Amino acid sequence: MLWFTQIVGILILFVSSPLLWGITQTVKARIQGRHGPPVWQMYWVIAKNWRKETTAPEFSSWIFRIAPSVSMAALLAVLIMIPSSGQVPIGWPHDLLTVFFLLALERFWIGLGGLDSAGTFGGLGSSRTSTIGTGIEPALLAAFGVLWRVGGGSAIEPITPLLKASPGGTIAWSLAAVSFALLLLAELGRMPVDNPDTHLELTMIHEATILESNGRLLALSQLAMTLKLTVVMALGWVIMGPHFGSSWPNLTLLLIELAFTSVALGWIESRLTKLRYFQLPAYLSIAAGIGLLGFLLASGGFNL
Repeated sequence: MLWFTQIVGILILFVSSPLLWGITQTVKARIQGRHGPPVWQMYWVIAKNWRKETTAPEFSSWIFRIAPSVSMAALLAVLIMIPSSGQVPIGWPHDLLTVFFLLALERFWIGLGGLDSAGTFGGLGSSRTSTIGTGIEPALLAAFGVLWRVGGGSAIEPITPLLKASPGGTIAWSLAAVSFALLLLAELGRMPVDNPDTHLELTMIHEATILESNGRLLALSQLAMTLKLTVVMALGWVIMGPHFGSSWPNLTLLLIELAFTSVALGWIESRLTKLRYFQLPAYLSIAAGIGLLGFLLASGGFNL
């Protein structure tokens, strides 16, 4: 039964990814006084691009063509590891370090694909993506380190229940949650780190890496973009959120939490302005510092 629930959860999260993206965009538009797109528009956009003819820049190589597929495969692997029903079947892979390296792999190939497009904006976006990634990865590793110390292992499942955290790890866990929340905005390319709606040459980051993509390559990149939103949000809730004792209520709760986070993300983005590019290291350093402080408290057996 647990195998069935886990597979159903994976399929639901995958299919609902464009919907969660649409919820965020619609909420942001309504708060800004615009009607905005319907919540299911991303399904139409992906389907339309999938039917178009696919071409590649003249001086690009096979790297440009497979980069969206590798990015998509890495995110699917992370999605499979997330215990969406609260726990995973015996023998099912669910390790935090593996998730960490897969997210880094996805970011690396997105940047590599943009660089291989042989375009000016692709190289600019790749450079900025790599620079931001060097700040995201230490902070994410510090946050995962707190969960490893508090939960007693690197597997996602034992860390899931907050009640398993010792009293001495409560503050450390809270610091990890704050650090992860700051990193979520950076990892997803959201305000104040990046604006996913802009095509202004001087400010775009992720959009610059896929600017030369079209057809199925663009459809895969857009689907990977929505899937990453779902994966990162689900990972945070599964690790640090509340849970029930049975699988189906856990899956239902996770879907409610994802919908709530999508709404909150739209509200946050409508209230924040984009930071200047040279201010991003300070933002990422704060996130890393909070996570590192939590790791030091957890490692030192801090008790409160």
